[in-house]
Amino acid sequence: MIIYLRKLYTEFKSLLKNIAIEENVDLLIFRPLAFGLVKIIHRFPVTPNQLSLSSIAFGIMSGIMFSFGTKQSFIYAGILYGLTRVLDCSDGMIARLKKNGTPVGRIVDGVVDYINAIAVFVGMGIGLSKSGLSLPVNPWILLIIAGGCMAVHAMVNDFYKNEFEAYALGKKKSNADDKKIFADELNKLRQNKVKPIDQFLIKIYLKYLNIQGSKSPQKFNYDQKRYYQVNRVLMRFWTTIATSTYILMIMISAFLFDPKMFFYFSIIAANIWMLIFWRVQVFFNKKNRS
Repeated sequence: MIIYLRKLYTEFKSLLKNIAIEENVDLLIFRPLAFGLVKIIHRFPVTPNQLSLSSIAFGIMSGIMFSFGTKQSFIYAGILYGLTRVLDCSDGMIARLKKNGTPVGRIVDGVVDYINAIAVFVGMGIGLSKSGLSLPVNPWILLIIAGGCMAVHAMVNDFYKNEFEAYALGKKKSNADDKKIFADELNKLRQNKVKPIDQFLIKIYLKYLNIQGSKSPQKFNYDQKRYYQVNRVLMRFWTTIATSTYILMIMISAFLFDPKMFFYFSIIAANIWMLIFWRVQVFFNKKNRS
């Protein structure tokens, strides 16, 4: 039994990204559930993009359940939103298992999060307007602010994750190199006049990268070992305000029928957290630059 569990754990780790960049909540909750799903479906002709589309379907269903505005519907909505994250984690894991991932698939994976968030936030807005729950201001105002915070925190986390992969792990291009790779891919698709949907997604992703950093970002030289030692700790703090944490907070708030908990986290606590660790990140980056 122990040998089997060790083998299972080794297989689980092999389907993860580097643990240093995995989100805390994903590692504890969503990745293990996704691994169980992958173990069941990997023998079938299921593609990563099919799992991504399934995640969107569950996200829309979650938004619909939120829109009813009842305590019971919020519980169902919370469960469905959690399942979107399980499926979202599964697509990357099955891509690594079957070795059939694509660059555009990486973009699709990111787009899924935003589509699901929009569906859920719209549903919550409708539902909270019907629920009769007491809130300090109009629920739509709170949701717009919270949604903006969620987007900003996801971009900041993604930016520092990309930088960590480039400078600490040497496995991924930096933000600047990422732009060049996708810009070259876009030019190639344009010249060949193929895959218009892929072209559209790459354009969106390039805009996203521009928002993350300056349009002509400066590349720095770091001592890789030192960068890893310092920033692996900081990465754990950054993932505390990443997408999976937001999903968990929405789920808990839905189960308790208490949206204030989510609003306090997203609008106040998470922003304080981001500002503190942004200053810490800037300090250590300057200190370790060569």
